[in-house]
Amino acid sequence: MNFFEFLDKLKRNNNSVILYCLLNRIPIIVLGEDSDKIDDFLIELSELVHFRKEYVFYTDFVSREDYENLIANENIDYNYQRAHVRCPCNVSFRALSQFDNLYSWLIGLKIPEKKEELVFIKNLIKRNTNNLLYIKITSNAISIEIEGVNSKVIDLTLEQNIFKKISQDTEKSIVKMKRVLSDKITTNRLDKDLLKTLLDFEVEKNELKKNIFKREIQNFYSGSKRAFFILSRLNLLNNIGIQTRVGSKTLLETIDYEEAPIERICSFIKKEWGDDYSDLIEDGKKAIMGDKIVSLWG
Repeated sequence: MNFFEFLDKLKRNNNSVILYCLLNRIPIIVLGEDSDKIDDFLIELSELVHFRKEYVFYTDFVSREDYENLIANENIDYNYQRAHVRCPCNVSFRALSQFDNLYSWLIGLKIPEKKEELVFIKNLIKRNTNNLLYIKITSNAISIEIEGVNSKVIDLTLEQNIFKKISQDTEKSIVKMKRVLSDKITTNRLDKDLLKTLLDFEVEKNELKKNIFKREIQNFYSGSKRAFFILSRLNLLNNIGIQTRVGSKTLLETIDYEEAPIERICSFIKKEWGDDYSDLIEDGKKAIMGDKIVSLWG
């Protein structure tokens, strides 16, 4: 299943919730009736966060010790690529029984025939995590359900803007492509079916959406990483007794990325690298460095 075709069947806000959970490493459980379809969709989801290293349970590792060895460098090297785990349907119950931390996992789950079995599995999942997202795909409907996170409270500005950008930029590109062909075509010389085929860019549209999405996600990730490097150095100054903070406007201008609120960037930094630097941000105030008042904002 193409991810963007899937998104077209959901409400726009639900699209943003899925992306929010991916970026914030909230476990995602994909339920359905067709294992192959679910596993293909897990691959699509995994590819959306291309800046992380994918590990497949029961292919790249089989035990908790194996997994901890794979991600050991995350705790000592900030440049080390962060991991996420894709768990196919055929080994999902084994993973749920074995692992008590599903942070940044994408898990496929075929809906069991007996309702009580599904209740048991969901209780098992709850035992391992407080925050998670369910995506249910059946032949009749597609739905999502988020637990532990109030989707009405979280700021989805970034995610909504990304999907808006995808829609706008894709349409602009398609219009340009059609215009170039239309200018070269004398319509009265062509069969209508042939003309329709020539101007049909549906396949290209999906590819464009993927490329634009990847570009926007990469821009956010790169901007957040630049912010992380700056804030980590400010934190070092604080740790050695030189108290300092930075204004959000200055930080956004410095990292050359202003498409997301600074709070969203700090939230991502905390989830991606494990450090909370929100207390280093200030607006419209002056930061004190030793006995000197230093301006750190624009």
